[in-house]
Amino acid sequence: MKSAVIIVSAILLIQSLAFAHEGEKHSKSHKEDTHMGNLHKMMPMYAQAQAKITAAMEKKDAATAEKEIGKILATMPDLKNAKPHKNLKALKAMRKIASAFEEDIRSTSALIEKRDFSGASVAFENAQRRCNECHVKFRDQR
Repeated sequence: MKSAVIIVSAILLIQSLAFAHEGEKHSKSHKEDTHMGNLHKMMPMYAQAQAKITAAMEKKDAATAEKEIGKILATMPDLKNAKPHKNLKALKAMRKIASAFEEDIRSTSALIEKRDFSGASVAFENAQRRCNECHVKFRDQR
């Protein structure tokens, strides 16, 4: 139960960071960048999907968890092609984190299919750590 509270708190933090940036004025080139626009749309969805996945796994609701995982996996090409707010010269590192995130999400899905919710929770915690790692290295901190 304690780990669930920590996970939900982390998700809420990530969501608040994603929404905190919403509505900011960006340079014209930033607004027109399709990859950046996709990134701005994905982050709030990720936060919502992660909260739903966590809750679904606690309830052992595989169908809901898989539905939300599907939403995340559908965005992987856009995530891997996104341009971050900072450290643009380190795109290779960002893509490596995105690939590891995808692997963790796929592992979570595979474990849920086997009804191993304990293992799925560990894999999903790894995925969430990837989000935090990426935000620390590549998220604009104004």
